[in-house]
Amino acid sequence: MERISWSQIQTWTSCPYKWKLNYIYKLREFSDSIYTVYGKALHTVLQNYITTMYTVSIKAADKIDMSASIVEELRKEYGKAVSAAKGKHFSTQSELTEFCIQGSKALEWFKKKRSNYFFKKNWELLGIEMEINSVYRNLDVLGYLDVVLRNTETGKIKIIDIKTSTRGWKKEKSDPMKRGQLLFYKKFIAEKYDVPFDDIEIEFFIVKRLVFENSDFPVRYVQIFEPPSGNISMNKMKKQLDIFIDECFTKEGEYNTEGEYKKLGLINNCIWCEYANRPDMCDKKGTV
Repeated sequence: MERISWSQIQTWTSCPYKWKLNYIYKLREFSDSIYTVYGKALHTVLQNYITTMYTVSIKAADKIDMSASIVEELRKEYGKAVSAAKGKHFSTQSELTEFCIQGSKALEWFKKKRSNYFFKKNWELLGIEMEINSVYRNLDVLGYLDVVLRNTETGKIKIIDIKTSTRGWKKEKSDPMKRGQLLFYKKFIAEKYDVPFDDIEIEFFIVKRLVFENSDFPVRYVQIFEPPSGNISMNKMKKQLDIFIDECFTKEGEYNTEGEYKKLGLINNCIWCEYANRPDMCDKKGTV
């Protein structure tokens, strides 16, 4: 029995041939960048603050030095990434310092405005980096949820996915693959806790790295996006999931090695593809 995740579905949607190379041929290679290590570091700092707030106290959470924490975590993540790349560096000291300063501003702003986003009264922490491990149509389903909260009065559950962004989301809000991720998780959380769909809220908690500080509008480092998650949206996500499984797997839950996996050649996907400069792997160049 094979394993699926939402990232697999995203890859297949962007280019079925890339999915084949990554998962059937197992050629997938991940290369970190300053943006990925920054995202990991900021996730860790925020999740540590949220964990402390709910499991110890708000006062204890507010004592956390967010600036020192982001510096420590970014250095740690960068060191791990360089080790994984066999000593190859992909950033400079000045760029790392710049990202530390920007992350510090965002996190200190969040700590001051925390009460606008996270409330302790009547809420409990169900999990941080909560693992979803389920079975769907003879396939293992794996996923990780950044933050899961439950209202102790109503029993309602809130799933929060932390994202980092340079200046916030615009086009991303209309991307069905972005929205589908939390709908995917919502389905399995509903089954795990035996909670009706309507009693589960989903939210993207988007932390901006840069803001327009001289704007006439108030500075906000956090953007909240709550995608539609009713029956229509859930059915669309499930349909997409089923199409993916029908195309890529056998009824026994094994990879469909005989499938036709097209090279889509979409320029916005090809330009970032790890096979773009590998003509031995893919001769398609993004043109549309």
